[in-house]
Amino acid sequence: MNKPVAFIDLFCGMGGFTVGAINAGATCIMSADNWNEACAVHRTNHPEIPVTQMELGHPDHWRFFKRMVDDYRSRGYHIHIHGSPPCQALSNASTRSAEEGMPLVLWYLDLVEKCEPDSWSMENVVPVRKKLPEGIPSVVLNSADFGVPQTRRRCYAGEGWAACPSHTKEEWVSVIEALPDLAGELTLDNIMVNTAGGGASESPRLATQDSEIAIPCKTIHNNTPSLRDTTDKPVKIRSLTLPETLTLQGFNPDYDLSAARTMKSRWTMVGNAVPPPVAEAVIRGIANAEAN
Repeated sequence: MNKPVAFIDLFCGMGGFTVGAINAGATCIMSADNWNEACAVHRTNHPEIPVTQMELGHPDHWRFFKRMVDDYRSRGYHIHIHGSPPCQALSNASTRSAEEGMPLVLWYLDLVEKCEPDSWSMENVVPVRKKLPEGIPSVVLNSADFGVPQTRRRCYAGEGWAACPSHTKEEWVSVIEALPDLAGELTLDNIMVNTAGGGASESPRLATQDSEIAIPCKTIHNNTPSLRDTTDKPVKIRSLTLPETLTLQGFNPDYDLSAARTMKSRWTMVGNAVPPPVAEAVIRGIANAEAN
C-alpha cells in the first residue's frame, strides 16, 4: 500500500479499534463517542489523540466528518472510517425489538456513503447481517482467529479491506496460555491430566478441549467473567480481574480504566470494546484488498 492510512473511529468506546488501528501503523484523525466516561478512559490512554464526546446520530454530522476526510485526503492519506453503533437491541440475548437498534446503524451507513472514504468498516453483533440494506458487504469474524483468547464472533460490514486470520483453530490461544499465572492457583486435579498416551513419564497437559481454560473463553459481556473448574458440574473458583479480562479481550492488561467512576462502567466498556487485534487485521487488510 503506497498511501499511509488515517482513520476516524465512531462510537469508539474506550478505544479498542483505535488501539488496533494504531498498532497497524494508522493515524487517528478523531475518535468520538457519546459516553463521557468512555471518552475519559480513551483520553487517559491516548492523550495524543483527538477524542470528542458528542451525541452521534444527527443527520448533518456527515458534513463535519466530510471536512476531515477531504483534509486528510488532500495530504495524501488513504481514509478509513470505522463505526461500532450500539448493538444491545440487535443481540440475540435482547428482549427488545431489533428495530430499536437499527437507526444508528443506518445513520452510520448513510454517513459513510456521504463522506466517501477510501475504505470503511462497521462492527456489530452477528444478527445485524440479516438487517443490513441490500448490497452492503459483510463477513463474520471470530476474534480467536486473530490471536485473541476469546471466541467472540461479530459482523464486520465494510469495503476496501480483507482481514486475514493469523491463527487456525488448532492455533487458537487458550485462556491458560493467555493467563499462565492461573495455573498456580488451581490444583492439578482440576486442570491437568496426562497426555494422550497416559504414561506416567509423559508431561502433563491441560485437560480436554471441553475444559474452559484449555480453549479460548466464550464471548465476554458486560459483567465479571468467572473461572470454573473442569468437573462434570463446573464450579466457580473465582471471578477474573479486570487486567485478566482485558487480556482475554486482546488489550494490554495495564490499559488504564481509572477514569471510569464505577466498576460497572469499567466492565461495560471492556465487554463492549472491539478487540484490538481484530481492528489491526482490518487496517492491515486494506493492503490485502489493494493487492487483489
